[in-house]
Amino acid sequence: MTGEPTKTAREISENLLEITAKAMLACDFDTFSTCFHVPHFISSAEDKTVLETREDLRRIFLAVCQDYEVMRITSLVRILEVAEFQSPTRIQATHIQHLMVGNDRVGPAMPCYSILECFDGHWKVASSQYGVDSNTTVGHVLKDWHAPQSKQQ
Repeated sequence: MTGEPTKTAREISENLLEITAKAMLACDFDTFSTCFHVPHFISSAEDKTVLETREDLRRIFLAVCQDYEVMRITSLVRILEVAEFQSPTRIQATHIQHLMVGNDRVGPAMPCYSILECFDGHWKVASSQYGVDSNTTVGHVLKDWHAPQSKQQ
């Protein structure tokens, strides 16, 4: 034991939400990627996939960043609703995300469910589920996930 106080599931979850929000807005993949485990299961209300490699994670990250840029998103308001330990190395968490342009919310609130796991002493998002349709950020990217490869052939 190191003598450091143990963090709560809420503290761990909120820390990851803060780091990833800042990284998304800055389009900082290097910081963002430290918060995610690969392979990574990701889904929306209509589509799902497993990101098998760091390059898969980068591809989806850059596509969402591009959507944020087109929409002129200036901030992400993320409200953690629940974060609970399922084991000493696994947390289930839900949060609501609001995309903001200045003081105005863009689109509906987005519910998100995540599984966080501790790998070698570092907490990472291992699975992400977004309650969005195929026209909204992550849902839009997942809908087109295989399309760029098909169009090139």
